[in-house]
Amino acid sequence: MEKKVHESISIQSYETDIEGRLKPFFLQNHIQEVAYKGSALCGVSYDTLREHNLSWVLNRIHIQISELPVWGDEVLLDTWSRSKVGPLWHRNFRMFGQDGRTLMLATSAWTVLDLGSRSIFRGDLPFDSVMHVEEDTLPYCSRIAVPKDMAMESAGCHSPLFSEFDTNGHVNNCYYTEWAVDSLPFEYLSNHILKDLEVNYYREVHPGCTIDYKLGRQGDRWFFEGLLEGALCFVVALEFAPGAGRVLTA
Repeated sequence: MEKKVHESISIQSYETDIEGRLKPFFLQNHIQEVAYKGSALCGVSYDTLREHNLSWVLNRIHIQISELPVWGDEVLLDTWSRSKVGPLWHRNFRMFGQDGRTLMLATSAWTVLDLGSRSIFRGDLPFDSVMHVEEDTLPYCSRIAVPKDMAMESAGCHSPLFSEFDTNGHVNNCYYTEWAVDSLPFEYLSNHILKDLEVNYYREVHPGCTIDYKLGRQGDRWFFEGLLEGALCFVVALEFAPGAGRVLTA
């Protein structure tokens, strides 16, 4: 019995950055899309949950990158269900290049949202537990630990746009990553490559909200927070390594 989803992906030009590398935003989009296919394989597809006014929502994700694919690359993205612990459903991912080398490892934790009450659904699901695979990529996601002595400085604010909302009526978590990346200095991003990404979700961001950004740095590790009226909605942690890049000049 096949317990994994194997998805072939061709990297498109619009998914890549100034160096032709896959943007973190689109990497996370591919992960999210294949996760839905993985859930369907386990008997709890998007449509199945919607029949009961429920939906999968990402709670945490951790992505470790060895190499970002570039425009024109053909890659393979695998996913499988790892386990369920309390209200969290753990799902793993692995991306391969055409030569079989591992490009990316990821693990994630999901909850089921009751779209009526906007709270976590804790009832039973028709999930086929025999589909769990006892194979790890990274350790289970944990809460991002922002250093207590770190000065988180204001990095502006943002009122989410129409295109940033998904069918659950809130900002899609992939945009948290995009907001975080776009808050970093252009010159820094032009000379560094993302190697590690973590996202923790705490509260929904709905239409009409204005999110205040906070940004902190510890060497090549950056922390990005989104707050609504002082309440934490999400945290993103990004770690970079020096990498060849170019800076465009007028």
